[in-house]
Amino acid sequence: MTVLLHMKDNYVKEFDATVVKLTETGVVLDQTAFYPLGGGVDGDTGTLTVNKTKLKVSGTVWQDGQVVHLLKDMSLFKPGTSVHGKLDWDRRHKIMRTHTAAHLLEAIIFKQTGALIGSGRVDLKSSYLGFTIEQMDKQLIEQAVETANQLIKKGAKVAIYFMDRTEALKAPEMVKLAGKMPPELNELRIVEITELDRQACGGPHVADISELKEIKLVKMKNKGKANRRLYYQVI
Repeated sequence: MTVLLHMKDNYVKEFDATVVKLTETGVVLDQTAFYPLGGGVDGDTGTLTVNKTKLKVSGTVWQDGQVVHLLKDMSLFKPGTSVHGKLDWDRRHKIMRTHTAAHLLEAIIFKQTGALIGSGRVDLKSSYLGFTIEQMDKQLIEQAVETANQLIKKGAKVAIYFMDRTEALKAPEMVKLAGKMPPELNELRIVEITELDRQACGGPHVADISELKEIKLVKMKNKGKANRRLYYQVI
């Protein structure tokens, strides 16, 4: 199984690896810093270099339980090939900022209302959170964004660590997704914003919420019963 370097260090920008397998759409490596599309968070792009030839990775996805780096040209790859990977860091860091912003907003609204996340998306085009609130409360959402921005100005460390699954799930705030539990693993990866939030999450995040700079409320939208979407950006 591919070692996911981001699980312990979200700031790995470049790495060396070995090709394990080729698929119809890309390559599987023994280790990678590329985050695969999942959990509503967009996958990474970047490059893989083989013998000084740099090839573009158009995306990273899960396929049949494997992390596949999507490539148009795989002619230089075979099992055992050594590669150097490099993330599109500006894009990844924006996704990290946007993802941590989602956790911060979730925490603020969960604390006030107990609302869970029924849907969500983190990417560079249109990020949103769908809260399980019966009625859209414009004032609540606007105040949550304002509170988040005040907290961003102060800053707070974001820690990543692992906990025994049974022990972690004793805390109700660990799971903020409606109708969905974390993967069936003995240990869960926990993302904790100091004194503000903690929850099980496998995605990439910044090291301090001060990196978010500012959250902008783009729009609010009703998407059906108990699904009130907050569209936002980090700027």
